[in-house]
Amino acid sequence: MQLEADAQSFMYQHSHAALATVDAGLHPLSTAVNTVPDQEGRLIVLLSDLAEHTANIRQNAAVSLMWVEQQHSDWQAATRLSVTGELVLIPAEQGERYLQIFPHARDYLALDFRFYALRPEKARWIPGFARAEWLNCDAVAQPWGWDLAREQAMVGHMNDDHSDAVDHYLSLLGQPGEGARMLAIDPWGAWLWHQERLRRLPFPARAEDAGQVRETLVMLARTRPEDFFLARP
Repeated sequence: MQLEADAQSFMYQHSHAALATVDAGLHPLSTAVNTVPDQEGRLIVLLSDLAEHTANIRQNAAVSLMWVEQQHSDWQAATRLSVTGELVLIPAEQGERYLQIFPHARDYLALDFRFYALRPEKARWIPGFARAEWLNCDAVAQPWGWDLAREQAMVGHMNDDHSDAVDHYLSLLGQPGEGARMLAIDPWGAWLWHQERLRRLPFPARAEDAGQVRETLVMLARTRPEDFFLARP
């Protein structure tokens, strides 16, 4: 199960991926999308009705998403994760978690954008050159121990009552500053917004419930930057 845990952590640390679809003539197409896991273990994307990949999905819902370790200079040696499954249209209210991380995207809903969800059926994990493994998808895409309302309450509490701690998290990321806002919390970390940039605060281990989230955030608020870089996943 360690491989599944590593792959799951990797997936949560990234906010965008490559989406691969096929058209009616079985010609492949890949594009870039934002991806957000939700509390049910699904992956949420927001697509335009006018996009070519959306037209492909209407004819063939089978797709693949791929994340790549962005900092690596050689992507063939970088850590990678691919998942496959069917991308299904969902009601707008089921995409609210996506808007936690990309709040500006709410404006897109007034245009021709709609939410889709993928529940992974296969997962291919490549943590380095020549180290490919097929994984148990149920272990990669797991439900959480809290719902969206509880997440929003935790985020609001951190921003309203512990803004100093949120700023401290920036220093753990090597980006000290003030005025950071927490946007979202998941089992593997939190998303922060500072100076018009999305920043990821990874947790050292998966938080199974809201109590463990609180314990982790308190621990990180007391952690020195030099110790965080030694311990981060």
